[in-house]
Amino acid sequence: MAKELIILTVVSLCVSGLNAILYDCVSGKPANRTQLRIYAQRNNTGVCTVDVKPCDPKEWQRVDGSCNNLKYPSRGTHRTPTIRLLPLDFSPNNEPRKAADGGDLELARRLRTQLLSSGEVSNMKLTQLVAYFLLFSLGDINSIHDPLNYLMNITNCCTPEGKKDYRCTPLEIPPDDPVHRFSGIRCYNLTRPQSFQTYGCLDNNTDFVRIVFQTPIYDLSNVYNLMPGFIDRIRSFKNGMLKIEKGENGYLFPESDPDSTLCLLNQRPRETRCHKYLSNNGIGTNLLSVLFYRQHNKLAEDLHKLNPSWNDERLFFTARNINIAIFLQIFIYELMPIVLGRRNLIRDGIISREEGFRDLYDEDIPPQTTDEYAYSYRWFHTIQETNMKLYDSDGSFLRTFPMVNLTTRTGFLAVGENIVHITQGGFRQESAGFDYTIDIDMGDRTLGGSQLATDVGASDLAKGRYFGFPPYITYKELFENRSYESFSDLEDSFSPERLYRVMQTHKSPENIDLLGGMWAEKHVKGGMVPETLYSIVVEQLKRTMASDRYWYESSNRPHAFNKKQLKEIRKVSIAGLLCCVGDHVTEIQPKAFYTISSKNPLVKCGSSKIGKLDLSPWKE
Repeated sequence: MAKELIILTVVSLCVSGLNAILYDCVSGKPANRTQLRIYAQRNNTGVCTVDVKPCDPKEWQRVDGSCNNLKYPSRGTHRTPTIRLLPLDFSPNNEPRKAADGGDLELARRLRTQLLSSGEVSNMKLTQLVAYFLLFSLGDINSIHDPLNYLMNITNCCTPEGKKDYRCTPLEIPPDDPVHRFSGIRCYNLTRPQSFQTYGCLDNNTDFVRIVFQTPIYDLSNVYNLMPGFIDRIRSFKNGMLKIEKGENGYLFPESDPDSTLCLLNQRPRETRCHKYLSNNGIGTNLLSVLFYRQHNKLAEDLHKLNPSWNDERLFFTARNINIAIFLQIFIYELMPIVLGRRNLIRDGIISREEGFRDLYDEDIPPQTTDEYAYSYRWFHTIQETNMKLYDSDGSFLRTFPMVNLTTRTGFLAVGENIVHITQGGFRQESAGFDYTIDIDMGDRTLGGSQLATDVGASDLAKGRYFGFPPYITYKELFENRSYESFSDLEDSFSPERLYRVMQTHKSPENIDLLGGMWAEKHVKGGMVPETLYSIVVEQLKRTMASDRYWYESSNRPHAFNKKQLKEIRKVSIAGLLCCVGDHVTEIQPKAFYTISSKNPLVKCGSSKIGKLDLSPWKE
């Protein structure tokens, strides 16, 4: 007891010294003494609580996400709990739900191979940048702790010992598997999703609540604030700049930790660069993290030239404010209309035809994301072209490289001209098809050399069961406001061929998994994604815009843009970003999410057709 009181006293002194209140992450309310005593006993106070300094309604958007909502100050920080569109659907002890007849659901690997074909199909209209940016945007609100868990911490789930470990959820491979019937591999390593129960913030006999270590609002937390407190380590505290290093050939990178073990696939001794405070993940998202990191410093540098009297604090927060707005403008107004359909998004209020302000904030909606939203992005694994093409700065094709060999391999970016070649390939190479096919590497060796065999689709589908998602048809009922009781009720949702395949693999409509249903579903009219995926994404985007007190289009937020500044933000594009901070990008097609064509030809970066930002409206 004495030890507990000492810990509680230290915590209280630390918090009071910061003039802050310690909030319980799960409830979002100030932690009481009983909670603090329990957390102290479990040695998890730092994970289960967050300290929030008093809010100032007029302050800059905080890097830690606190005080985004003045009624719920801790909502918006790291470890803000996710919410659900539909209630949990588990068997006892948070085990996967059963099939309609009471038996087990079909093996995830068998469903993946039956519902998705393996092959290489290109979308001749879109570039690799589409998949890169989609996954980068997800990294802003969803952390990669679950994959790292089964990549680094628990790798023995397919062993007899591992199969007895509650944390393990090994994926069984059927004996007649189209690939592994000959390989001898009968299991994929996989672990249970981490939750507030995992970290002892909730008791094991309570309802599953997934834990996420990113902030739930779009604030480029994958650039500025991967973990609490990291921002003070990456700021130079001079002229608003972030710390930057020159790598091989003088290319600029965030600070590196060459001794880090997080870059699992770095090929030493030459590949040593590993982000110290940014995430090291897929090569496309890794590239964009570097570009937005550089973009911050370019903005801060130019703002300092315009306003030499501004201090470091003002330069930093102004540059961050603009950087987040550039990201969101590209994401919401340039990319999402391509994927979801422009007319659809105008109809549903996600984008506006007008260039002026939009004040959408509702203080009664706390900043949170739904589990279904982050999970639905796993469908985009099907559009990842893994036979990556590399080009030189003149646009000459050099070679191909298997993308799956570059996950957690940041060092590859910094070797020779690789960052140039990958950047050029991003806007020159076609995306994979938005169809019912998954790239061969994604289906059989997603994680390259870090594990012998991995099927990202099968893992994704299995994870949905451990997230406790109800059947696919319950989401159809939610969004369509009608019942689905038989396969015939689904005739409008699937083509005849896809419905036949679904019927062959499922004994009942109630057995269809959320992701499995989206794999087979028709695409939304005017868009390129399944109807249910569209509905889940639009629901979250509405929630995000309404719950973010600092949404960039608002005229009422603290430090809001003026009309001229917002007009400049509206001009930005992914092409402009690459021209500004991409290495040796001197020409690019104006609509860089689309492939190069006679209607979208390469132009010089100085062309008026390239959407770039003019900072003169920020001059005092």
